[in-house]
Amino acid sequence: MKTYYLAILIIWMFSIISCKNEIDQFIPPKNDELSNGTYDKYVESLKEAYHNNDKLNAALQLANLKADKEITFTILEAGIKEDLSNCDKIYNWYWLYDRNNFGVNIVKLDTSKFKNAVQLCDKLYGNYSYLRYAELKDQNEKDAVKNRKKEDSSAFNLTLVAELEQISLDDQEVRKKLMVKNIASDLENKLLSEMHVVDSINLLKIDKIFQKYGYPSIALVGKDCNFTPALIIHHNIDLTNRNKYLPILEKAVSDGLLYQETLNMIKHRIADIELDEN
Repeated sequence: MKTYYLAILIIWMFSIISCKNEIDQFIPPKNDELSNGTYDKYVESLKEAYHNNDKLNAALQLANLKADKEITFTILEAGIKEDLSNCDKIYNWYWLYDRNNFGVNIVKLDTSKFKNAVQLCDKLYGNYSYLRYAELKDQNEKDAVKNRKKEDSSAFNLTLVAELEQISLDDQEVRKKLMVKNIASDLENKLLSEMHVVDSINLLKIDKIFQKYGYPSIALVGKDCNFTPALIIHHNIDLTNRNKYLPILEKAVSDGLLYQETLNMIKHRIADIELDEN
């Protein structure tokens, strides 16, 4: 009889270990919303995360793959318990959602479950809670605005500045409407259509600016407006248009008119779109 119970115990323990290994190495099937290229990209990142025993990144990639919520958040919570420094990223992702309604995929996968992960961090971290993190983050944002170096606008082309400011305003206005939490699907679809129209009109305006001025420098329009043409190109979903303006952006970087990081952002998005189309 003792031998029988011992055998049952061994089988039970083996099943627990097997189940754990199954979760730790879980590769979800392709979701219909993902292209083959995007799916393969995230799977490779997931395998690398498993190989490095990086549970936080594994959970992030599973969310990118639109995987099972229970498995994704089980791995996320395991990553928190193994390494509390992961809570810094958890807090930052939740702060972006909490303050700006910007959600990385793991937040959007299930916001309630992600909030549970935040609360787990609060419990394990002790005094360093999300509220404390958010207060410090908010203050840093305010200090950055307050201490921002004032620009000498005496040499600005004010007509061009006004045009670029209006383009930026139109670009952001429709996106702010889309960022409202719990937006109805029919309204979201309507706003998405409106956004594509606005993006197309803005791109035509930027094209005319390029023809007249080339890429506008910071000295000509200021730091914010200097970024606007690149942002409009970045927001345009048509790959042909992005590639059309890429040489202008590369020349702007070469001439010291645009930051390399901005160009990198656009090139990275181009690579993602190319994957989506495969």
